[in-house]
Amino acid sequence: MKLYDILDLISIGFKADRFKTLMSSLGIIIGVMAIVVMLSVGEGLYSGVSSQFSTLDLDVIHVFPGRFTFGGPPGRSPEEPARFTDKDTKLLENIPGVRNVAPQTSAGVIVSFRNTNASATLIGVDPEKEHDLKSKISQGRFLTESDYTSIVIGSGVADGLFRMRISPGNRIRIYYEDNHMDFKVVGVLREEESSGMRAGNINTQMYVTHKAMKELLGRENYYYGTFQVTVDDPESVDEVVDRIKLDLERYHKDEAYDATTARDLLSSLMSILSMIKYALAGIGAISLVVGGIGIANVMMLTVKERIREIGVMKALGATTRDIRIQYLLEAGMLGVVSSIIGIVLGIVISFAIGSLAGLPSAIRIQSMLIGMLFGALSTIIAGVYPANRAAMLDPIEALRSE
Repeated sequence: MKLYDILDLISIGFKADRFKTLMSSLGIIIGVMAIVVMLSVGEGLYSGVSSQFSTLDLDVIHVFPGRFTFGGPPGRSPEEPARFTDKDTKLLENIPGVRNVAPQTSAGVIVSFRNTNASATLIGVDPEKEHDLKSKISQGRFLTESDYTSIVIGSGVADGLFRMRISPGNRIRIYYEDNHMDFKVVGVLREEESSGMRAGNINTQMYVTHKAMKELLGRENYYYGTFQVTVDDPESVDEVVDRIKLDLERYHKDEAYDATTARDLLSSLMSILSMIKYALAGIGAISLVVGGIGIANVMMLTVKERIREIGVMKALGATTRDIRIQYLLEAGMLGVVSSIIGIVLGIVISFAIGSLAGLPSAIRIQSMLIGMLFGALSTIIAGVYPANRAAMLDPIEALRSE
């Protein structure tokens, strides 16, 4: 038999029972669609997170007490967290390649404005070291070294915590445990998107000098909670991190501390997102296996229904090879057409999910090829046994069947 004749027979078979053809291809359509959607959504999530972290300063190192365990095994370090003081600031400033060291101490506080209270984060800073914060002032001014009862607030504190807007010149009261202090607002920061290494909502953070922070906390010993270390050359960040860890060992032998960059966090997060992406694809592959089993069942039934037809074809000269090729081509064509439909539906659904979730569209050629490959292979594999079964039928017995 010629290939054209085989394809013609397959086409007649599809048209003769459209409902059966649709039902047998439905599993493959859903499976391929699931693979494309899940790979695309996973890739969109991956790209979205990457773009968020790409805006971070790659020349900044965060030094803090304790151990950085993001994405690592759970558990707590047996060592006590390090207690950072001015001697640590000087040590970090003397490390080659370091341009600026900004110590910070933060605490959760209660803000009171015109008899209304709200929660926020207060951060003690060195005004001369906070060059980045100075550039983000939208109203008023930033702190100076001489400020003691002055405060700079985020846009979320100014506009979102109270019914009335807080502007430069207003006075607020800050409570921490049993202590409280009155501050005059001298500046408001512009609104920013919360992301990266900063914890919590950056727009509900407030800033005072370390002198004021020490007074409010009421502690005999005042320690810094973190250092933001800016390096001269972003390419030398890893070298500076190693030097920081080595030099801090002198003062904190039995204490836990760590130094991380945006790259460290991004690397850990990306490895987790990669696992999620391929796990989603695996779920879609399971759908394809189920679809392949469905096609195998339908084709086995087809063999039983078409025993007499197979006998006639063999009586007219069709060889075992011709019958086998016909059934394999029938399965393959069903898989390819179903895969194309699944890919188209997958693209539409991926765009819809991306629009609703605010994720970037990430429909890649690889995702479509994987879907097509899985769809075609699963149907061909599912058709091997039915094709052999049909090809091995005895023509005389087939012609006798009803």
